Amino acid sequence: MNKLSDFFSRLGLLQQQRIFKLAASGVIAFVAIAACIAYTVAVSAASESTIVPQAGQAGELDATSRIINDILAAKQSPVGFYIGAAAVAGVALLAVWLNLGLTYAGLALLGAALFFASRLGGRAHDLGIAAVGLVGLIAAFTALLQGLRLLFMGSGPVMAVARTVLAEAVRIKVSLVFIVLIVLMMAVLPLTLDTEQPLRYRVQSFLQFSTSGAFWLIAILILTFSVSSVTLEQRDKVIWQTMTKPVSAWQYLLGKWLGVTALAGALLIVAASGVFIFTEYLRNQPAQNENRAYVAQAGQGITEDRLVLETQILTARAAVRPSPPRLNEEQFTANVEQKVEMELRTIADALRDPGALRAKRAELREQIADSLRRAVLAEYRAIDAGQTRVYTFEGLSRARESNRPIILRFKFDSGANRPDADYRITLILRGGEMRVVPLALGQYQTFPLTPDIIDAATGTVEVTVINGDLTQRTANPEAIAFAPEAMEISYAAGGFRGNFFRCVAVLWIKLGFLAMLAIAASTFLSFPVACLVSFTVFLAAEGSGFIASALENYATEDREGNTLWLPTVISKIAEVVSGTFRIYADLRPTSRIVEGLLLSWSDMLLGVLVLAIASLALFTIATLIFQRRELATYSGQ
Repeated sequence: MNKLSDFFSRLGLLQQQRIFKLAASGVIAFVAIAACIAYTVAVSAASESTIVPQAGQAGELDATSRIINDILAAKQSPVGFYIGAAAVAGVALLAVWLNLGLTYAGLALLGAALFFASRLGGRAHDLGIAAVGLVGLIAAFTALLQGLRLLFMGSGPVMAVARTVLAEAVRIKVSLVFIVLIVLMMAVLPLTLDTEQPLRYRVQSFLQFSTSGAFWLIAILILTFSVSSVTLEQRDKVIWQTMTKPVSAWQYLLGKWLGVTALAGALLIVAASGVFIFTEYLRNQPAQNENRAYVAQAGQGITEDRLVLETQILTARAAVRPSPPRLNEEQFTANVEQKVEMELRTIADALRDPGALRAKRAELREQIADSLRRAVLAEYRAIDAGQTRVYTFEGLSRARESNRPIILRFKFDSGANRPDADYRITLILRGGEMRVVPLALGQYQTFPLTPDIIDAATGTVEVTVINGDLTQRTANPEAIAFAPEAMEISYAAGGFRGNFFRCVAVLWIKLGFLAMLAIAASTFLSFPVACLVSFTVFLAAEGSGFIASALENYATEDREGNTLWLPTVISKIAEVVSGTFRIYADLRPTSRIVEGLLLSWSDMLLGVLVLAIASLALFTIATLIFQRRELATYSGQ
């Protein structure tokens, strides 16, 4: 036993020596570079059999061949493997320079043993993969946490408070439970996927539950931990030990925020790395009707499963919705004034003061104009049985130049959306192309279209929708309608990987804002009240997008056009809530990852700027409150 203890002691001393660190770093870099080179060679060799031959006269590719070639070319891109290799090498280098090189080498051997055990197949395969993921995620989080502590080793009260926060995070049982839950979720979630499902559903399900689950768990941890870290120190008088030293209020609060935000960043990096690596793993699994990844059965160019996965999920699509109808503003203003006068007649006796009458007139004018515009838009999105509506999509010039298909996506509602209802609509596109589509009420339907349907001169697409089957000359039983965001044409405007990391960065900024919110609330509220305030604001911010969508269909008038005052008051309150958090909700990083929608740099920077300003304002308020509290005065009790 003593010999074994001496052996491990010598290994511990060895991994602390500089020569060992330099040698180990060289080996890690060499292995990572060699792996990337080998993977690139293997992929390039395999890709020769997957690219569709060029078709058409004079070497021209028709639109379909160009689309297939462009999608199959994704198999040649080793970027995903490079990112994964860089992440693993980065964690390994961090472990080496934190004096954990041999410890992590032992964990790597354990992971390799579990991986080879998983090759036995059956349930052992799934459990082995989950165990490898669990070991890797725990190792990565531990290395990041040690690295953050080293980063905060600087002198000064801010760094000292931040170090204390990180130490407190792994000491408190509640925080530790959430950390374990996040790591376990990321390791076990792949086991829940149904291998019988098409690949696109597996990838989208994994992205949905992993990204949203990780963010919500981290957000709950950050809010709870931030509140407890500040309020409990005040309740238990622990803060006396800090505030009696030369530590100002802003230094204390900034240190708390840095520590909590760093913890959130470490957890988010681990979760995001797990999501990204496993998504790339799934991407390279055979899709439905494929012999192997990207190679279709029976000599097909590409399967529908692969086409949807690459063009609608693992991409970054820019979406364009139908342009609103152009109103005759003169007639619209006249209609508004007419309704204003009708409303004023009913309350004329109660408003004898000219000033009050003018104010009421202005208020009614704004309410009625807003209500009428919403009514016009609602009518524009509805199509009566057997009737026709033309929707114009603008700003698609860039999409026409791409090799990727454009995607028409819509969801129509009718009545109670009965699943057994037999509805059909007719779509007429540019050039007279007509499609009769069986309609699944209340469900999104997508149709890939070639970019050739876009008008080259104007960059527009006109889609004519007929509420019925034009070929059979039959109409549907009832009118159909779609919600404001339930019809769009989208096109590939970027890649999945860059979009994924931009969305993860926004998630971290959101967590930083939530940490500052909780800390600010904790400066003057008790633990339960601060938790209530923080979670209420968090839920309001996350749900503001849904509130804004619901307001589109929320009636504030009866059928005769009279104002309903209680619904109007509710609508105004909801508008304030949704408007306050509009930019926060518009970012939608999780849904953008899941749905393959682009988060542009401009949208990202605007969101970051707004959240940074809001966090700075909260920090200023919290500092002013904290400066006025007698936190370190001995009360004699």
